[in-house]
Amino acid sequence: MDKQLRVTFTADVTAADSEKGVIVGTVVPYGSFGQTSLGPVAFQAGAFSKPPETVKLLLEHDARRPIGRATGFVDGPDHMTGTFKLSRTTAGKDALIEAAEGLREGLSVGANIIDFEDTEEGYVVTAAELVEVSLVTTPAFSEAGVEQVAASTPEPEPTPDQEPVTMEHETPEVEPAAEVVEASKVEAAAPTSQYITVGAPRALDGMTAGGFAKAQLEAAAGDRDAQMVVQAALADNTTTTGAGVVPTRFLTEVISVLDNSRPFVDSISREALPDAGMDFKIPRVTQKPSVAEQAAEGDEVSSTAFELDYLTVDVKTFGGGERISRQLIERSDPAFLDRLIIEMAAQYAQTVDKWAHLQANGSAAQSDGTTIYKAIVQGIADSYSVMRFTPNVLHVNPAGTNAVTWEKLMDEVDSDGRPLFAAAQPSNANGVIVQGSTRGTVAGLDLVVNPNATANYAGLVYPSAFATFYEAAGAPVQVSVQDVSSLEVEVAVYGYVALALKHPTAARYLTVTP
Repeated sequence: MDKQLRVTFTADVTAADSEKGVIVGTVVPYGSFGQTSLGPVAFQAGAFSKPPETVKLLLEHDARRPIGRATGFVDGPDHMTGTFKLSRTTAGKDALIEAAEGLREGLSVGANIIDFEDTEEGYVVTAAELVEVSLVTTPAFSEAGVEQVAASTPEPEPTPDQEPVTMEHETPEVEPAAEVVEASKVEAAAPTSQYITVGAPRALDGMTAGGFAKAQLEAAAGDRDAQMVVQAALADNTTTTGAGVVPTRFLTEVISVLDNSRPFVDSISREALPDAGMDFKIPRVTQKPSVAEQAAEGDEVSSTAFELDYLTVDVKTFGGGERISRQLIERSDPAFLDRLIIEMAAQYAQTVDKWAHLQANGSAAQSDGTTIYKAIVQGIADSYSVMRFTPNVLHVNPAGTNAVTWEKLMDEVDSDGRPLFAAAQPSNANGVIVQGSTRGTVAGLDLVVNPNATANYAGLVYPSAFATFYEAAGAPVQVSVQDVSSLEVEVAVYGYVALALKHPTAARYLTVTP
């Protein structure tokens, strides 16, 4: 549920003892739907897990007129009963007498709805927080009323060392009749954040400013009808009805994923891009000279032609641009231009890293094993045979369905269910990955977890020297051109890069065939 709902509903007072200053009543009926102007609502048993002991008893939902405090709640299968000790003030004594004489015969309860289910019959509240309880003149339903008035001989006021007096022993239990359960319905707010006052119908048609001012004066003098009118009128004044004077504030924080890291590019060798041309060539050996044992003195020694060709490396351009108005640049907060360039630079880094990884993965050779660890070990052996360089990197995705990912490494266990890689003390580990981290070593290889990698590509084992990434100094470069006629600025971030796969098959992509 995205929004918390506030609801008030009226239940019945089941007992009032004017001598002891105690009122007992049904706080929440369970399991029965109440037909309200906003639809049927029911509370599930146990919806109020633990009502706070600080719940106050108010008069007519007026927070400025507290008359008592809750002393306890008893939760049953059909309803929750509350006991309230009223203060010894004039207002508290008057409220007790009015409750005993049936002048104020309803308990109106305010609650914050935390969770609910929308069923075919109506809303079923499964979790709620009790906020306050009010003693009201007229309950929402005519059937709701005082069920019983208990009379007993006066007893001394409790001393500070004594527990508050309740009606547990003096008041005989009376099972609520079907009519009372029916009367103890609830009225709930629809899925908006608002406070609903439940009471007798109040006519507001034709209400003027002068009429409302008069009702306020009469309400302050104690006129109950006027108080209900004022409450109803005030309930209509919300941030929705007064939206024209409620400003919307925009924070200077901008929500985004700002990641300019390049895990794959940073794991291979790096060189500066040549200063000219859209390609360049790197000499490479295609046939090595031979050396062999001389058969006999005077015989010719081994001789094989030393041959070379050239690896042609293309220079690629990566960039992106935007056209923005001068007004947006100069009048925005936070600064739009600064934020735009930061975002574009991060996108440049991620896009270039993803491209480089795809090139390497597409040229890599396969290494297979019956388990993840055996596939990694086979990849190390196969890679070493290509370059005679010991591999130093295991490159994986965070998660996916391919053979080797960071997620699968963390989940790999031995026959006893012990982790092979994630271990605080790696007595059983084939590698060490710190729990809660994507860093570590696996079979002696540095683990590189790359969120820029294309999903479901297999893990790669390789030495850093198998490929070299070339990039122009200062990339990504920023350029802006202003159009004076329209007060617009064109902003671009771009860079020139190249990837030389010097020993492409020294990178081994891993598969697992059980």
